[in-house]
Amino acid sequence: MLDIFDNVVKLKSVGEINCDLYNKLGIYTINDILWHIPRSYIDFGAYVKIEETQHEGLFAVRGYAVEKKSIKKKNLTIYTVTVTDGNNFMDVQIFNGRQVYQAIASGVEFVFWGRIIKTRRIVNMQLRSFVRFKEGLTMQPSYSLTAGLKSRMVAASVQESLRRLSSFHSLVPAETQKQMKLVSLPYAFQNIHFPKTKEALVLARNRLMFDELVNFSLGVLEFKAKKSVPSEIKIKDFDCSEFYKTIKFEPTNAQKRVINEIVLKIKSGATIWQLIQGDVGCGKTLVVTAIAYLICKNGYQAAIMAPTAVLANQHYENFKEIFKFLKVKVERLAGKLTATEKQRVKELLVSGEISCVVGTSALTSPAIKFKNLGLVVTDEQHKFGVRQREKLSEKGSNPHTIIMSATPIPRTLAMMLYNNIDMSIIDEAPPGRKPIKTYFVTPNYRVRIYNFMKKEIEDGRQCYIVCPFVELEEDENVTENEEIFKSVKEYAETLKTGIFSDYTVEFIHGKMVQSKKETLMQAFKRNEIQILVATTIIEVGVDVSNASIILIEGAENFGLAQLHQLRGRIGRSNLQSYCILLSGSENEGTKKRLAFVAKHTNGFEIAEFDLKTRGPGELLGVRQHGAFNFKIADPYNMELLLKAQATAKFLLQNNT
Repeated sequence: MLDIFDNVVKLKSVGEINCDLYNKLGIYTINDILWHIPRSYIDFGAYVKIEETQHEGLFAVRGYAVEKKSIKKKNLTIYTVTVTDGNNFMDVQIFNGRQVYQAIASGVEFVFWGRIIKTRRIVNMQLRSFVRFKEGLTMQPSYSLTAGLKSRMVAASVQESLRRLSSFHSLVPAETQKQMKLVSLPYAFQNIHFPKTKEALVLARNRLMFDELVNFSLGVLEFKAKKSVPSEIKIKDFDCSEFYKTIKFEPTNAQKRVINEIVLKIKSGATIWQLIQGDVGCGKTLVVTAIAYLICKNGYQAAIMAPTAVLANQHYENFKEIFKFLKVKVERLAGKLTATEKQRVKELLVSGEISCVVGTSALTSPAIKFKNLGLVVTDEQHKFGVRQREKLSEKGSNPHTIIMSATPIPRTLAMMLYNNIDMSIIDEAPPGRKPIKTYFVTPNYRVRIYNFMKKEIEDGRQCYIVCPFVELEEDENVTENEEIFKSVKEYAETLKTGIFSDYTVEFIHGKMVQSKKETLMQAFKRNEIQILVATTIIEVGVDVSNASIILIEGAENFGLAQLHQLRGRIGRSNLQSYCILLSGSENEGTKKRLAFVAKHTNGFEIAEFDLKTRGPGELLGVRQHGAFNFKIADPYNMELLLKAQATAKFLLQNNT
């Protein structure tokens, strides 16, 4: 039998061979793998006839192959399987998927699942997954993955974990579970991964959402308790005049106000724990740089933690540009550093020769130590858990903490989530910025969109195209149950060989090696790339002032906060910029939400609308991306959040 905190290497389905792949996803223990919640579900039992695919969207269709062919275009091979259900025909398209193509035997009945694209002649499906037909097909989980790891492998590991676990560790008291009519943890984990019915999936989600909110609330209460003690960081010199002389522009009044608010709190002797909110491009980084300068000037060290190496490196360049005139030594622990360079930075942090370090979550590693840590900053705070911030703070003697967010949170929700944390809002954009024009359109406008992008490129501008789905690497042993997604690579290749063949089109995604990502972003900044096809890796911090268009494919798959974040990648200069939300969804609620984003550019207005109208997300589609680092919980469910906080307080008071 296994314990919930045993290493995943003990699973026969993982072992030493695949352990590193699971570790890349942050999965180290049996508990981690159970909490690796499916990203979406494919309901193969809900198949329809070809004639019932009335609009573009995701469908499961039952049929068998009658003809197979392939066309090669430079680096792209398009395999086409003509399928019939006995009455009508459709073409199933597979991009660079030779093994998948070969696995679809003619005359054998399958259920094909993918995105329907209508043409005048025939129904086209861009294939994502398929199974051999049999009676009683049910929902199958689809997981976030890394290259070399497949959904069926993760599913097998989850099944083995559930079968071999000796017991489950639950924070929820038995009485609370009974009062709230919550299902047991074994039932919840079984049905969140392999739901027998939609009703069982709902019950499982409710239980696991509550457990996650209880755990989050406990972390906040414990963290806040540590911050209630007087600060041990003794600041004597509060003169920031040299800082203001160094920067090449006049800060906005909002930036100055927030800097003064934080400085006054430090002067009071309290340990600050401050949330700085503001729309994308409002200048939160300048505020943090000013406070970091003050801390470093007084002999302490500052640590800035960003969610991605791309953003960490961008922060490093900005800090270095300002600090080089202020005699503050800044280094980074992110990106393509050699082992020798990393070791040098570690040693200089311990000696105190480095005053400011910028990095990713690697800063929380036990190997990273500081001589005199006085300030901890986390950027895009929703990307980090409470425990991660706590780990970094514990490297100092109760340092000050600032958390930044370009994802506006409604004040009522922020107060509840962060237990009366101090908040500052930067509500003023830098001068000269033009409002981004946003349009919500259907796939029928695709040709017009591409022509407009051409016009912008001819005028010297650049474009982003964002795809909602995680890309998977090709596997030489693909089986009929393997999930195949249209990747950003295939999308980019299609554009390169088609309508945008005269321009440079590249793609970027999170699974690329870091050096490749950095090289691509630098080339995009230099306008050596006109169109960058990307996943949501560009969501945070990427700053290319010449980019004037962002096309968001499958906009219905994103939460409103994330759409607003993505829109913030453009409009970062005095150029007129355009955001295009492309969606074929027929859901009226979805269309209403996307239309609201198109009409409103104020992030706080969008957050309030999201709070009022947001549901728990799609059960059978791609899960809505939220503004918080939760695996399943929906903090917008106020009733559940309040009950979770009450449970957390009870547990803390009773030391359980």
